[in-house]
Amino acid sequence: MSRHFFTLLSALFVISGCKPDAETVMPTLGTITESAYASGVVKAEGQYLVYPVVNGRVVSIVVQEGDTVDPGQVLLHIDDRTSSLNTNTAYAQLRLLEQNVREDGPVLSQLRSVVEQGRERLNVDSTNYARQQALWAQQIGSRNDLDQRELAYTTSRTNFDRAVKALVENRSKLRTELDVARNNVAISSAGNDDRSPRSLIHGVVYDLMIEPGELATTQKPIAVIGSAEELYLELEVDEQDIRQVKQGQTVYVTLDSYGEQAFEAKVTRIVPFMDERSRTFKVEAKFVERPPTLFPNLTAEASIVLQVKENALRIPASYVVDDAFVLTGADTRTAVKLGLRDMQFVEVVSGIDLQTRLQKP
Repeated sequence: MSRHFFTLLSALFVISGCKPDAETVMPTLGTITESAYASGVVKAEGQYLVYPVVNGRVVSIVVQEGDTVDPGQVLLHIDDRTSSLNTNTAYAQLRLLEQNVREDGPVLSQLRSVVEQGRERLNVDSTNYARQQALWAQQIGSRNDLDQRELAYTTSRTNFDRAVKALVENRSKLRTELDVARNNVAISSAGNDDRSPRSLIHGVVYDLMIEPGELATTQKPIAVIGSAEELYLELEVDEQDIRQVKQGQTVYVTLDSYGEQAFEAKVTRIVPFMDERSRTFKVEAKFVERPPTLFPNLTAEASIVLQVKENALRIPASYVVDDAFVLTGADTRTAVKLGLRDMQFVEVVSGIDLQTRLQKP
């Protein structure tokens, strides 16, 4: 076997036994920003679902999507025939009682007429009784005549008192019935309002969820209304991050409709109640500079800035081993204390310095 063969074989052995140089990096000084991820949607201030309070078929819709409405403005009309009949009956009863309760009305006029007749009859019988008593005192007339006059007077007094009592009682009864009728009309009128749902706020009709001719029910919303000017972000933050979120923190938001463009916002409210199903907390934020075109329910992704540190000693996150070590040699693990971290870098508080060369695991 020739010398050249052994030389070539030795060269191949050396080449196959060599390992390529491991990827290394040196720590750097720079800014590191720790943030919490959140997802959510755009909401309109005061946004709410409109529910009808009566069942019935929609007769007409008097607003359109995108219309600005004021508090109390009618949105649509619902045909509730039963309520309409009840309202007509209540008004008819009210008109009848308003007529009867008047002193010159048919009921009280007739009762007052009976009182006047009873007074006249009482006056006549009283005079006759007194005259008969005077005659009897002079031994004129018979005892029977006196008894007859007394009976007539007593009967007239009883009838007169009964007529006065009937007038007073009926007047009081009619007034009470009038109050009840007015209440019934008020209730019916409220029912009329119920058949015409109205806006509760000054805002925009963002969605109409029913068409004329469809059946409106109290279980199904018919519209979405919210503020035209004030729109905000409703975000969901994981329970592991919520303790670090504070009001006033900066939020960088991306919206699907604006691609990668980011908008700045500020945390304005933290709802201190966890959703047990998603294990998240609701956080609200308002735009510092609102996007030019914005609609409720747009999907949003956000980074809530928790901490920012300048001149931090940082290394790529991929160089950290088991959240506590770095490789300073092929088989050398060095313990480090870590600080802030973002999507790319991790701050190293102690364990290495700027001159430490690190190998990638």
